[in-house]
Amino acid sequence: MEYDVVVIGGGTAGYVAGSILARRNKRVLVIEKNKFGGVCVNSGCVPSIFLFDATFLLSRLNEIGNYLGIDVSAEITPSLFSKRNDIVEYLSDTGRKLVENSGAETIIGEAKIISRNEIKLDSKIIKFKKLVIATGTKAKIPNIEGIENAISEDEAVNLNCKPSSMIIVGGGYAGVEIAQFFSRLGTDVTLLSKSRLLRAFPDEARSAIKESLEFDGVNVVENVNIERIYGEKVYTNKGIFKGEIIVYATGRKPQLPEGIEKLNLNINSNGIVVDEYMNAGENVYAIGDVVDKERKTAHSAIFDAIISSLHILNDKITVRRNNFKIPQVIYTDPQVGIVGNIYEAKKFSTFPFNATTRSIINGLREGYVKIGINEENEVVFGEVIGNKAEELINILTIIVNSKMKVESLVLMPFVHPSLSEAIVNAAKGFFGLDVDNYKSENE
Repeated sequence: MEYDVVVIGGGTAGYVAGSILARRNKRVLVIEKNKFGGVCVNSGCVPSIFLFDATFLLSRLNEIGNYLGIDVSAEITPSLFSKRNDIVEYLSDTGRKLVENSGAETIIGEAKIISRNEIKLDSKIIKFKKLVIATGTKAKIPNIEGIENAISEDEAVNLNCKPSSMIIVGGGYAGVEIAQFFSRLGTDVTLLSKSRLLRAFPDEARSAIKESLEFDGVNVVENVNIERIYGEKVYTNKGIFKGEIIVYATGRKPQLPEGIEKLNLNINSNGIVVDEYMNAGENVYAIGDVVDKERKTAHSAIFDAIISSLHILNDKITVRRNNFKIPQVIYTDPQVGIVGNIYEAKKFSTFPFNATTRSIINGLREGYVKIGINEENEVVFGEVIGNKAEELINILTIIVNSKMKVESLVLMPFVHPSLSEAIVNAAKGFFGLDVDNYKSENE
């Protein structure tokens, strides 16, 4: 049995690549080890964002109701976790069906690479012309004595109950998201960070999230050295912390398929090294989180899948990965979205949401939009903190990737009133045109 393309991994990257190639008349096989949808659907974005949405309502509904003059309230029901499970299962099944609908074949099983043109699946030898590796990542287990007493971030977002107390080891995006939604469910949460919380993020974003976590009752402890875990206790240089559940959210590592050494690829601790077309060597491509890259997100994985597929197809609209800036979002309240390189910016302008008419109407007034421009007046950086950051950062992604001049952005007629006006108003700030904001003392 021979295929034009074999894709190992049915997560976000794998299902997109498999579907594109099959729709373009390639004979494709997509092999998934466990469940289609990968980390995003089964133990990442989907269950995490579901719990974010649910606890946002739980926390904010009464507040917003009071602001709008409506008597409302919210409480947890026993179906919360089963509803999450239903959505995860639905999206996992849908991913597989979409691949099959495109014309590709799918198999649940574990592929073993035996040569540059062959894999073994159970007792079958399958030949291929091109191989796409899309096997993703798995939670990195920290080297801490007693870590077997803890669960991973993947397991934490799939808990089917609300623990009375929880210790989270790790101050990255997964740690802060888990900390906030479980705290809002009523769990007593302590978040232990080895260094500063979200150390790779701009200071204002870090401060906003830390303040929000503490407001929600999370005990945030930074610059902690974990000595050992024993039972329900975590021993550190800053004392002993006790939790019914202990979670490690200390990063992720590439999940490589068995036999990958047969391909003689360039692989480091962060993943498979690829070129700008996602080619890892000869007839082998690697896409998604298994790749050595900075932004390991579902939307980055989709982008990888498109680039590699177009290259395999020798399509005339072939694009290169290095030409684009990938946005990142943290699903906390407030949400944080970032795109571009802050160090390329020479000047910044910020516009607060509490000065936008739409935010004043809906009552969610926290946060701001910040944009940065280079010496050529091109917008090279965007940051959104606040309501709908996940949507607003997409607009800034278009602006940054198109290298739009800030003077062109100023003249964009955005809808009024709308949250996205804050983007244009931030641009207006470079020219003293942001009349919806009070003048600073320096003006």
